[in-house]
Amino acid sequence: MVGEIVFHLGDCKTGTTSIQKTLASGTVASPHRTLLYSSQTNHIPLASSLHVNREAKYADERFSGLAYNLKKSRADTAVISAEAFEFVDPRALEKMIDRHLSPWKGRMRFISYVRPHADRMVSAFAERTKQGAHIGDMDTLFDRLLEKRLLYFAPRFQSWRDTFGEAYTLRPMVRSTLREGDVVTDFLDFVFEGQDFSFEPLPLANEALTLSDLAALRKIHAVLRDETKSNPSVRQARNAFGWNMAFLLSALPRPENADKPKLHADLARRVVDTYCEDAATVDRDFFGCDPDTGPLSQALAAALTRATDIPQPIVPEAYFDAASLRMLQSTAEMFARMIQHDPETMIKGMRPQELQGAGGKKRGGGKKGKGPRSKAIGKPASPMSQLARRLPEGVRRKLRPLRRRLS
Repeated sequence: MVGEIVFHLGDCKTGTTSIQKTLASGTVASPHRTLLYSSQTNHIPLASSLHVNREAKYADERFSGLAYNLKKSRADTAVISAEAFEFVDPRALEKMIDRHLSPWKGRMRFISYVRPHADRMVSAFAERTKQGAHIGDMDTLFDRLLEKRLLYFAPRFQSWRDTFGEAYTLRPMVRSTLREGDVVTDFLDFVFEGQDFSFEPLPLANEALTLSDLAALRKIHAVLRDETKSNPSVRQARNAFGWNMAFLLSALPRPENADKPKLHADLARRVVDTYCEDAATVDRDFFGCDPDTGPLSQALAAALTRATDIPQPIVPEAYFDAASLRMLQSTAEMFARMIQHDPETMIKGMRPQELQGAGGKKRGGGKKGKGPRSKAIGKPASPMSQLARRLPEGVRRKLRPLRRRLS
């Protein structure tokens, strides 16, 4: 049976894809403990079953499948990673832990990374644009996020702390605060609790798109919305198109001097005025900093200096001539025709080749032989590490300095 579980809870746009790809690559190793990552990609289906209504019926099946994999593994640490946990009520996860993962109660750790407010605002605009979920400008998105209170971080992270106590850790997604300035290294340092580890760095994943990239995707999504029927499968296929096309674009060389999305000055001021108190609260309560030195507060203030004077154009006509727009139009109409004909096949076909067989129509998978592929990584752990895995979190925290000296 696995010794402990680490839940990587996101947030979105905090290097989660890079972390997940590294874990799935099988290159992570440590002389002190072994690692299990039971997914080819991520555990988003597991998290989605706790916050997406149509997925809720699969929750018990998925968590029991996870428990099966954890019980049959002898790894010291298992990592569960899904940025979709950002949208989960911690009490819902606690309920499923009590129901399916009770053997590991007291031997779980939880970690989130938080992207500063202004950066998260820009990344949310790019993410929703590439998926076709937002067709307005950044000011419109600001109003939508404010209405839903999605960028008020302090109450959400406090809820995780209230639920899981000292087992919960929040880290700022600010390069200067990360170990070696890298979120993958920082995350693995947390997993291995400061002990030695190694991994093979992978190409950066899910990098930010340029304004012209987003304008092209906006043109295509406008056609897809007009040409395809409105049903869940078609919507999922449109989202899959946006995700996978964005990955392809981000892997290609960018044109020189290509602009990325930025806040404009007036909007930056609105963001600062709206979220300065929330940033100060997170800095104080989670990072032990005052607003002058807190990473979120400093990042928020810096947004004013990085803003453009006027809003950046996002309409396709600002970046493409008539011939290019014509090609985008016809390509989009062809995609719409194919999606409408067979959305499920399109969803599968747009995935990278190594994932073509993953995530078909079958849901969940909790019985023997039907769960996700499990992979233990690293050398056998020392007897001290094996014993430490089974101690309560509070005791382990106090023993960490001694363990590091002895290892």
